[in-house]
Amino acid sequence: MKKIVFICVLTASLLLNATAAYVILAKNPMKIQGDKSWVDMYTNDADATEKFLNENLGIKVVQTYKDDIDYRVIKAKGGLFPYAGIMQICDEMKKENVLPHSTAYFTVKNYDEMSKQFQENGAKVLLDGMIKEGMKFGFFIIPGGIEVGIVQYGVKE
Repeated sequence: MKKIVFICVLTASLLLNATAAYVILAKNPMKIQGDKSWVDMYTNDADATEKFLNENLGIKVVQTYKDDIDYRVIKAKGGLFPYAGIMQICDEMKKENVLPHSTAYFTVKNYDEMSKQFQENGAKVLLDGMIKEGMKFGFFIIPGGIEVGIVQYGVKE
């Protein structure tokens, strides 16, 4: 009887691990065309935004970039993946009248093809084809006046 219970527990454990691996690999929003995979939050006060999100939602900064911009990558407590960034609106952005806002990014399999398709279908380019940290991305104003981004992951620089 103990042997049967052991085999059942082992089988259940293997199935659970296989399911978890499937969810992590196959359902990763950075792999699925059209899935929302990232959000950039442009703010006038990155410290206040970070503090608010942490105190109210338990969101933590997991990586910070402060070379050319103040950019903080965030992740939910207990979350598998980081999913957003907090970006301090710098003086240069203020000169371009950038106001606090958020931009959702959608995963694409081929950035160049999707950028072309976006433009052919009425999107106006704000930034096109930037490559950084294995991502090729850009953002656009689409019909209806909404700013959205598209991003291809796994791009070699």
